[in-house]
Amino acid sequence: MGLSRHPALLYASTAFSCILFGFGVTYMLYPRIGYSLYGFSASPSSTSEWAVMERIMILYGAKDLFMGAAIFASTWFGTRKSAGMILIAGGLCAGLDGVVVKNEAGTGEWNHWGYGSVMVGLGGSMLGLLG
Repeated sequence: MGLSRHPALLYASTAFSCILFGFGVTYMLYPRIGYSLYGFSASPSSTSEWAVMERIMILYGAKDLFMGAAIFASTWFGTRKSAGMILIAGGLCAGLDGVVVKNEAGTGEWNHWGYGSVMVGLGGSMLGLLG
């Protein structure tokens, strides 16, 4: 059995879907806490700035909920290849998140690049690129 057919990949993929789902719920229900988890160096200073940022965090939470649901659905009801592609896309999103945080805060990029690189590796494994 090749690595791409290993049953543990399904559970690892499900773990990432649950993590993304958890982040999405947090960003939507508690946008200020979600903002603090993201890693930016400064917070909005006025009430109107917070109002805008809370709306943005809710939108970001919806994106994470979608990614979590897409990973879960493709893992258990689709194909390994479709799950692999979505995991790679999610990992690339995390990579871009890290670049944005690095450019703004000067640090914190590995909070995103760490799990993003694992998602890309897992996605590549499910696609059969790693064996």
